[in-house]
Amino acid sequence: MKNNNPAASVFINGRAQIIEMLQLMDSSEKEKILKLIRIKNPILAEELHSKSISFFDIQNLPEQELVRLAGAIKPAIFGMALKGLAANVQKKFLSSLPREFAEQAYQIMITSYSNEKDLAARARAKVLEIASQRATRGKFS
Repeated sequence: MKNNNPAASVFINGRAQIIEMLQLMDSSEKEKILKLIRIKNPILAEELHSKSISFFDIQNLPEQELVRLAGAIKPAIFGMALKGLAANVQKKFLSSLPREFAEQAYQIMITSYSNEKDLAARARAKVLEIASQRATRGKFS
């Protein structure tokens, strides 16, 4: 008897869907999966690790790593990326960064823009791209 229930099975077609799923997982779940993948294909595991970095991962970086990451990002981009995030997340980021950088980012964060949702999404994508590049080069885990 054939099972026609679409919810009975899941088909993953490509890296993009895997990366998206990994971004939604907490770090312990993500590491378990990547560890299993690493056994069979270390190169794929490293690619998935670097490309599945999320803002949650960045938020949980040690302060020193966050400061290094901020050094590779303009304060305006970082401030725009913080728009729309929870206040406690914004505070965590801003309090961890050098004062001058944090003040510049905060000014962008509190300024209203007509298309700020799009700008914030693009800024977050840029921050994640830079974080992914740094992870690929081994700059942070």
